[in-house]
Amino acid sequence: MRHSKFKKKGIFCIEGDWNHNLKDKTSVKHTLEFLKHSAKIENIYKNCSTEAQFEEYIKTSLQRGYKEYSIIYIAFHGASGSIDLGKRTKLGIDKIAKIINTNGDATDKIIHFGCCSTLDIPTYKLRRFLKETGAIAISGYTEKIDFVQSMCLDILYFNHCQEFLKISAIENKMNKYYKGLIKELGFKIKYL
Repeated sequence: MRHSKFKKKGIFCIEGDWNHNLKDKTSVKHTLEFLKHSAKIENIYKNCSTEAQFEEYIKTSLQRGYKEYSIIYIAFHGASGSIDLGKRTKLGIDKIAKIINTNGDATDKIIHFGCCSTLDIPTYKLRRFLKETGAIAISGYTEKIDFVQSMCLDILYFNHCQEFLKISAIENKMNKYYKGLIKELGFKIKYL
């Protein structure tokens, strides 16, 4: 059974642009600020719009100096098995695993995809991602998600991640209290 070495898990967030309208202020940044002030969850936030930036931020998140940021929060538009970097650039989950492998490994990391439908892929691909990256868990959504609802569930999830070392305990707590929202959004957690 997989578990984290860290009870207190900081968040290293890489967020894409949600809208091409520069007046639109939609961002997970506000959620991270809320978590920092209300639940004392430390975070690092990086905005990203290119594959090169994404790779650089993943590389940084895996460095020894950031090991206490054990949740890597990838927040982009998504589709089945991929994230959307914009300008018709998509990164598949297999490519993301290769980026992680090229730059280290994700030992003791939970990789969370705050994206529509990214985890709408067969279980064997999720297991392969975990084996290739060394991550203790992968989580995210299998459905198109409402931004506000998913932010609420992400807040609850990240908060419960602070309570437990065992990933199964986090999953059980989420399923016990938020079953309806989990079903509606297609939230899932996989671990080896």
